[in-house]
Amino acid sequence: MDALFGSKARTDILVALASLGTSYLSELAQLLDLRLVEVQRATASLERTGAVVTRTMGRTRLVELNPQFWGYSSLCAFLLRMGELPAYANRFAVRRRPRAMGKPL
Repeated sequence: MDALFGSKARTDILVALASLGTSYLSELAQLLDLRLVEVQRATASLERTGAVVTRTMGRTRLVELNPQFWGYSSLCAFLLRMGELPAYANRFAVRRRPRAMGKPL
């Protein structure tokens, strides 16, 4: 199932976006252990298909699954189910907001 959506990178990016909601390219590259250019290429091809949308916020390019995509609900449910596979277990459990100063890890 590695290359289910064309390549392993594309599949991993879709599963990550279903789990995280919105992300940015360098975060995806870090989480998936890919080079930034691989994430950029895969995201661009997914954007051409219409499954993914990007927007810029300042200098950051945010990526998310396209809610207007014709199969959005089915695709999202399938990707979340794929995220339960052992290959993706606890891979996307990242802290997404700042920690209070002085709070222990």
